[in-house]
Amino acid sequence: MYDFKFADVGEGIHEGVILKWNFKQGDSVKEGETLVVVETDKVNAELPSPVDGIITKLGAQEGDTIHVGQTVVMIDDGSGAGKEEKVETKEEPKEVKEEPKKTAVSEKEEDEPQGVIGEIEVSSDVMASSNEHSGAKKEVSKNKKVLATPVARQMAKDLGVDIHTVSGTGENGRVLKEDIKQASQKPAASSQSYSMPNVKVSSEGNVELVKITSLRKAIVKGMTISKQVIPHTVLMDEVNVDKLVELRQKVKAQAAAQDIKLTYMAFVMKATILALKKFPWFNASFDQENEQMIVKKFYNIGMAVDTKDGLIVPNIKDADQMSILELAKEISTVAKNTVDRKIQLSQLQNTTFSITNFGAANVAYGTPIINHPEVGILGIGKIEKKPVVINDELTIGYVLPLSLAVDHRVIDGADAGRFLNEIKSLLSDPMMLLLS
Repeated sequence: MYDFKFADVGEGIHEGVILKWNFKQGDSVKEGETLVVVETDKVNAELPSPVDGIITKLGAQEGDTIHVGQTVVMIDDGSGAGKEEKVETKEEPKEVKEEPKKTAVSEKEEDEPQGVIGEIEVSSDVMASSNEHSGAKKEVSKNKKVLATPVARQMAKDLGVDIHTVSGTGENGRVLKEDIKQASQKPAASSQSYSMPNVKVSSEGNVELVKITSLRKAIVKGMTISKQVIPHTVLMDEVNVDKLVELRQKVKAQAAAQDIKLTYMAFVMKATILALKKFPWFNASFDQENEQMIVKKFYNIGMAVDTKDGLIVPNIKDADQMSILELAKEISTVAKNTVDRKIQLSQLQNTTFSITNFGAANVAYGTPIINHPEVGILGIGKIEKKPVVINDELTIGYVLPLSLAVDHRVIDGADAGRFLNEIKSLLSDPMMLLLS
């Protein structure tokens, strides 16, 4: 019997809602066939069957919420009681006495799967005497191995808990499953503390109560953290893009012949990448706890996509290695997959800088919110014909509005101005984009 649990779908995902079952109890299923579609706060994940067999039990019905570690489905694969089932039925192993000659765990053993249920991993480090009654706290070294069972280690991995920060309540400080569960319900220890404001709202009168989606919950959390942590400052300007409009008109038909929809976003993204290479601190994250910049040497450019459920920001991986036409094709593909909620989780992770398009909503300017832990985001508005002055003469030209929000902890207004001017320069003379 194989106990298939909801786990390891992706980083930061702890629960999901069952959207659709493709099989029912009693059905036969083949390994790799999609069992169920689960809506998470990031993607709609298709969970494939890990084995061949007959479904004996569904762990949840459509519309139910399922958490990491809970059973998705039980499958009779003809093997009898499975590994997962054994883990659940044998909560804690008996204590094993440590022998001086056999206490060290080799690096090879640390990396390999734990095949023995109840095996205890021990450390060769000498454990200091307890000071729990003295009130003193010692910093935990992440280089030391933690005394814990494989069950507790797997649970810590599934729940995103750093096991090095957990105080074990078992014998000799051993970390138990209960310790991991308790730690997962507490905010992570850090020099920065983020919490949602506790604001009460009246529901009296003629109102309708509507539960928000998992995606909207993620947006609420992300935006709140961004505004709590990052002191935003926003610069706005506009650039004459007559040459860009002319160039796009010339090559649009050639792109269409290759089944590529050439939008202005491809040009803006290319200009942004070149500016990021000239000003690398904008392609970074700020590690406030260690007071250092984490400057990324890769360019995963995020783009905000409007979906029926809310805003999702996928990214174009290694965008600096693509031409204008390649960017245009990838932008179109990623946007469609995002709207259809078929985007892969990997394309929502490790974004280095983001772009949001106000023009799609027929708006010129806005104050975009930075996608933490990035340090900047570029907003582009709708291109309009406006009176412009060229060579001291008033004429009509195409104008593109730009809004740049930056993290004022690490980026000053002058640097933000130089970064924005670099983007303006590249968009006003787009031949440089084609030559890059």
